[in-house]
Amino acid sequence: MTHADVDTDTFPTGERGATRSFADAWAAVSETLVRGLAHALSNRIATIGTIAELLRVDGDDPVAMSEMLGVETRRLEDLLEQMRALSAQQSGRQEAMRLTDAVAGAMALHSYHPERRSIAITVEPGDESRPVLGDAIRLQRELILLLDAATNAALAHASRALRVRFGLHGTVGVVRLLVGDAAPTGALPQCASGAIALGVEESVAGVAYLLVIPALGPGA
Repeated sequence: MTHADVDTDTFPTGERGATRSFADAWAAVSETLVRGLAHALSNRIATIGTIAELLRVDGDDPVAMSEMLGVETRRLEDLLEQMRALSAQQSGRQEAMRLTDAVAGAMALHSYHPERRSIAITVEPGDESRPVLGDAIRLQRELILLLDAATNAALAHASRALRVRFGLHGTVGVVRLLVGDAAPTGALPQCASGAIALGVEESVAGVAYLLVIPALGPGA
């Protein structure tokens, strides 16, 4: 298996050997996610309008429709929160966070990518006895860009499968996105102290994308 380090201002596209800058990658991916979120918002608004009209004309079960209205309103609020997260400004501050929260937040936003539904994703959390350290918004965006690259790679792979593994590895937190039958070597990309690093491992079986994040606590 070959291993190639990529600095965290350059991200893979999902095509073998192809990369683009963080700014270009985020502009492209965020535009796609905004369209996906806008479509979901339109669906929720249309559904709420239909329920409101049925209530206005005394539908068969106003209690059930009122409950449905509450459910749809909460879904709409969730979508608006996702829009806020997508447009949030990077703080530049380092803060402690759980890998579970970082990964879940990135996956929730990337779920609005239209290609995501055509691949099978499994999530495999590991040791999270200590938090990781970073700019929460920047980390979420880096994870979204890796999810986008992994999605593109999975679409080109026969299995159309993606495994998301994350947890502590010594003094760092590691997120691995494994496409196809990729089996990571265990080697981690080199990074400066306290910095986030990105690596790519390619083989005939698949590709593995790795994000390495500083961790807090004993030994960190």
